[in-house]
Amino acid sequence: MPKTKYRKRSPATPKSLETAPEENKYFSRAVGKAIQILELVSNSGNPMSLNDLSRQTQLTKSSAFRLLHTLETLHCIRRDSNGHYVPSEENRIVVSGQTANAVVTAAREPMRLLNMEFRETISLSVLMNNHIEVVHVVESPILIRMTNIVGRILPPHASSMGKVITAWQSEETRKRLLQSYGLARFTDATVTDERALEEQFEAIRAQGYSFDAEESTPGGCCFGVPIFSAPDKVEAAMSLSMPKARMPKEAAQQQQLIRTLQGVAQGITTKLSRPIS
Repeated sequence: MPKTKYRKRSPATPKSLETAPEENKYFSRAVGKAIQILELVSNSGNPMSLNDLSRQTQLTKSSAFRLLHTLETLHCIRRDSNGHYVPSEENRIVVSGQTANAVVTAAREPMRLLNMEFRETISLSVLMNNHIEVVHVVESPILIRMTNIVGRILPPHASSMGKVITAWQSEETRKRLLQSYGLARFTDATVTDERALEEQFEAIRAQGYSFDAEESTPGGCCFGVPIFSAPDKVEAAMSLSMPKARMPKEAAQQQQLIRTLQGVAQGITTKLSRPIS
């Protein structure tokens, strides 16, 4: 039986294409290159020019432009005011499917250790197309606890992870997330005024964390911290949830808890940013 040859992966080749057989008669090189372009644009964290994409995909400019035009027509990517290519807000789920798998892999063990240290529920969520979704949970071992469920859609205005992810989005994306979910009032503490929410989002960006003080669940408190996929780009968040009765009373204790969460989130960010060898 003849051996199948596999393409040697170059630094610019996404992992999903590294085993694409060169001699497979059913393999479409054009589709493969389009997926490569989509992954490059989605994961770069910065706008990419035609020259950048042509060079990294080893395509001529004319070939790269045809694929880019097709992806743009299908609303998979778009061009910014400088004519550079960025992910389309309409199809962020393409990015988030990859983000969810990568973040869960990077966060699973740190979340387990946080759960052991604080004995409270630790949750992870990611930004999908038009919502924020829980993708991993380590439940508190204590009988009376705050719980979470994988697959739960989070309110972008009334949950710690929802607020912290929403805070780092563009104004356009923030509005879409809020409009998609709606400004439902869950408790007397839920903030539903858009101007007040914008002030909250600004404060969250400044302080680097969010706090849900019985805004989504009576008697529940939750701290949320961002996980960066690039500078100023947040598509995931982690939280620690607890009943109000176990909330640290002293401000210094609360700040220590927040610093611990931020340190773990930074470690996850570092894992995600490491180049694949």
